[in-house]
Amino acid sequence: MLHKYHAAMLAETLGQFFAPFALTEIIAANLWQDSPFTLLGHPQIHFDNLQFAAALTYIDQQHACLARAKDSHEMRAAFGRLTHGAQDFYAHSNYVDLWLAANGGLANTRPDDIDGLDPAILNHPDLRSGTFYWWRDLIYYLPGLSGFAKKYLLFAGSHEEMNFDDESRGPRFAYALTAAKERTLAEYQRALRTLSPDRAALFHGQPHSTARPRLAPQKS
Repeated sequence: MLHKYHAAMLAETLGQFFAPFALTEIIAANLWQDSPFTLLGHPQIHFDNLQFAAALTYIDQQHACLARAKDSHEMRAAFGRLTHGAQDFYAHSNYVDLWLAANGGLANTRPDDIDGLDPAILNHPDLRSGTFYWWRDLIYYLPGLSGFAKKYLLFAGSHEEMNFDDESRGPRFAYALTAAKERTLAEYQRALRTLSPDRAALFHGQPHSTARPRLAPQKS
């Protein structure tokens, strides 16, 4: 997803729990995942190239880093890194398409209906993500060629064909955004379970922890 959506999701779902400077640190670490250093050769960070197992392992590693971090800056950096991939999962995979197919499609659902933690979809045998090759797909970002390439040179199963990175991708983007917010909150709850009250206070950037875990939205 574009940076503005990553930042907005963190602010909307978690802003009430963190001091402003702490939230700023988390957002900065989240957005750094789209730097050239992490985009090139690290598809697992973004759930690209069908790297689901590696991507989940990366998220686990960042949770472990958060849990054992020696200072609050490390904790927030790890959390920012892991939330980026967790959010990208819904924009870079066919999760939304599979959920829509199982729940009546666009005509019978609203974006707020989607369950971003549906175990049947998370373990669906047809779950896949787009594949990005620098030697091929860089053409989508070249000035003067990007418009033509995105219209006439889409490769089946490519990142460019599959992504829901912004609202220009159509109505399914709103579903991906809602699901990513749910996942963000779930990852926050997971992080809190590893922290003592004192460490949770440090994580939130508060002298005393006033934050309280929120349950993820329940689907009726």
